[in-house]
Amino acid sequence: MTTTDTIKVSGNAKINLYLDVVGKRADGYHNIETIFHSVALNDELILAKRAKKGISVNCTHPDVPTDKQNLVYKAAQALYETVGGFGGIDIHINKRIPVAAGLAGGSTNAAATLIGVNELFDLGLPDKVLSQIGGQLGADIPFCLHGGAAFGTGIGDVLETLRPLQDISVILINSGIQIQTKSVFDKLHIPLTRNENKGIIVKSYFETGDITGIAENLFNLLEIPVFKKNTNLSKLKNEVSKQEGCLGVLMSGSGATLFALMENDSAAQQCMNYFKNRVSFCFNTQTSCIGVFIDD
Repeated sequence: MTTTDTIKVSGNAKINLYLDVVGKRADGYHNIETIFHSVALNDELILAKRAKKGISVNCTHPDVPTDKQNLVYKAAQALYETVGGFGGIDIHINKRIPVAAGLAGGSTNAAATLIGVNELFDLGLPDKVLSQIGGQLGADIPFCLHGGAAFGTGIGDVLETLRPLQDISVILINSGIQIQTKSVFDKLHIPLTRNENKGIIVKSYFETGDITGIAENLFNLLEIPVFKKNTNLSKLKNEVSKQEGCLGVLMSGSGATLFALMENDSAAQQCMNYFKNRVSFCFNTQTSCIGVFIDD
């Protein structure tokens, strides 16, 4: 039971080491196969009780909406409706994850809100309920709640836990392009034939922690429509792949962030030094086994 009126919660970003689109659904969404992995880049949320009822959201990034369109607001509102009310709350988002970048920044903030509000107001909702609520708000939220590594099917909300990669160096590179997920899927042409075993093969490498096997089989079907429209991003990926110590590079989610799996931290640091003054965002991090965590 928490006795404080304020709580700090952080949520890690995710990357997709594998992403294939297997078909379109009747509801307009797409069924996918993907492998999620958390990385140690996070947004920090400060949640504070207040006397006045209602939900207030503010953010350090000007492009993030703070009204009812924000997933953080929606997550808090969903919990409020689930339990029949819990008083007023102010939520401040300290944004570190790039916006509209394929790293699930909005989804991990929503996941952090679900866990933070549940803790702050002692709601006592189990993980299963939080995951159900999250899944109704966004396909990536169930994964972001738990983090680590998982094989996702359905719209990405049906999860099979995988053995996380331990402390693998990862470079995140974003050229400043913001891409809306819906526009990418609208332009996607799903191949008539596909390697149905590819996702299973990549998944099997996690059992033995075979980083080389994973790196050699990185795949994201969404690169096709994104790179067609943004040729400079394709060129950037090619340049990253040539850096010393790069095991493999891929676009995460619907983009436009590229991530590179690196041999070690020294190679990662050299890569970051090479790109940091040429792109809007370059971050040297590692794989993580957690999604959301409450700060001490």
